[in-house]
Amino acid sequence: MKFEPFELERIQSLNENWVDVNLSESGIDPMSLKELMSESELEELLSLPLGYGHTIGEPKLRERIALLYEGHTASNVLVTSGSSEAIFLTATLLLSGEDELLMMTPNYLSMSGIAKSLGSKVSFIPLEEESDWSWNLDKLRNTVSQNTKLISLCNPNNPTGSVMEIEDMIEVARIANSVGAYIHSDEVYIGAEIGRPKTTSFQSLYENTIVTSGLSKSLAHPGIRIGWMAAKEKLIEDAWGIKDYTTISSSILSQYIACKVLEPETMKAIRVRTENLLIRNLEAFNNWVTPFSHFLSFIPPKAGGFVYVRYNIDVNSTNLVHNLMKNESVFVVPGDSFGMDGFFRIGLGSDTRTFIRGLDLITKGFHRMFPEIALEGDGTD
Repeated sequence: MKFEPFELERIQSLNENWVDVNLSESGIDPMSLKELMSESELEELLSLPLGYGHTIGEPKLRERIALLYEGHTASNVLVTSGSSEAIFLTATLLLSGEDELLMMTPNYLSMSGIAKSLGSKVSFIPLEEESDWSWNLDKLRNTVSQNTKLISLCNPNNPTGSVMEIEDMIEVARIANSVGAYIHSDEVYIGAEIGRPKTTSFQSLYENTIVTSGLSKSLAHPGIRIGWMAAKEKLIEDAWGIKDYTTISSSILSQYIACKVLEPETMKAIRVRTENLLIRNLEAFNNWVTPFSHFLSFIPPKAGGFVYVRYNIDVNSTNLVHNLMKNESVFVVPGDSFGMDGFFRIGLGSDTRTFIRGLDLITKGFHRMFPEIALEGDGTD
């Protein structure tokens, strides 16, 4: 297997830790253990023996994850080291050289990169900006074939923040069923809805669905690296066998913390925190972007910790982002990382003071780089 460069992860790894303001993250401002746990819980954490634990996942944790999905039990859950491992396991479990992957785009391009390394054919089915980033189901319907093994999507979507309507989800399930394909549904942004009900999981609509998710995004705990697969029991058993060749098990400390995160009352409080932060920062973004509306545009996100911005300046998105990093020390993600030049993604999940400071730095950079554009004000009033 030979992997192509994963541009999004590489550009973030190289740059996110040295800039003054990092607005590249797609998750929510992380919580500390002191915010999450009581003194007695922290003491219990410190007293845990540092063994391997259950390689498939601690039973209590698997049970709490299973409660997120209709009709699931612990036997339908495999705990992974972040949702990235869950995606890797899904790809290696289902795809081989003769198979075809159909994938929503723009998207987090982990699945497609792994599929290509396995020798599988990859076809991209676009979300369409002109229809508020809805998925082109006509193209999906016309592209599926008997070789289509897996349809991969991200809902709510990264980077657009769109959420599929239930009628479209049902149609995707029907299309998958027509050729006997599996659906991979990346649902790591469920719980980060902005002023709307919780997004429906594909798990409740189609039996041959593999859901991948985790605690890194809407639940604000990226540092513990806990993700999961939720699927039929046989798929979980087979994926567990592949995991024996990767991480073997997730950290016993992280799994203990994850159990606390997934307590119903704790999870409810975190989701309120998430929505309040996203609403506050989206309002700040709207105030900032208005004076720039003659060359910046966006479709308001329905969920997720980001806003996807189109610009009509003749400059490559990677070059634009590197220019801002070098001169203003602020970092956003170029559209190139999603296969779409002419866009950049701004993370909405930072604490609001940091977020506004980052917008101020972008304003400074725009004035410096594009003095010929009549920018009005500083966008932060």
